[in-house]
Amino acid sequence: MRVPSVEDVFALGDCAGFLEQTGKPVLPALAQVAEREGKYLVELFNRIGKENGGKALSAKDIPLGDPFVYKHLGSMASVGRYKALVDLRQSKDAKGISLAGFLSWLIWRSAYLTRVISWRNRFYVAVNWATTLVFGRDNSRIG
Repeated sequence: MRVPSVEDVFALGDCAGFLEQTGKPVLPALAQVAEREGKYLVELFNRIGKENGGKALSAKDIPLGDPFVYKHLGSMASVGRYKALVDLRQSKDAKGISLAGFLSWLIWRSAYLTRVISWRNRFYVAVNWATTLVFGRDNSRIG
């Protein structure tokens, strides 16, 4: 994730998927990739800070440890009213769970709720979904 042409510059997200020197395939442009890269960089920056006595100095002489490795955990997408796609395979050729339909929609909604940060917001989102399920969408604000 270190930018090879510029000292002490690191890339994250879609920018980090550009692997010109190694010839390896580009990482997918997904939120789960960027999230894991962020966690990796936080650990790396903490290690650099400890090596430099808590100061943000150059990291060119500090061993960075193991390179970032991405392991795909699957993909989910909502594709309409009460329908979704869930693919929990690590690659197209790997064995695993691949679902479509209402059950996938429930799984997608559950996974979405786990990503909402606070319990208050999780409750708000769940109540909003339940209200929409019972009464339909509120289109009165669309102008």
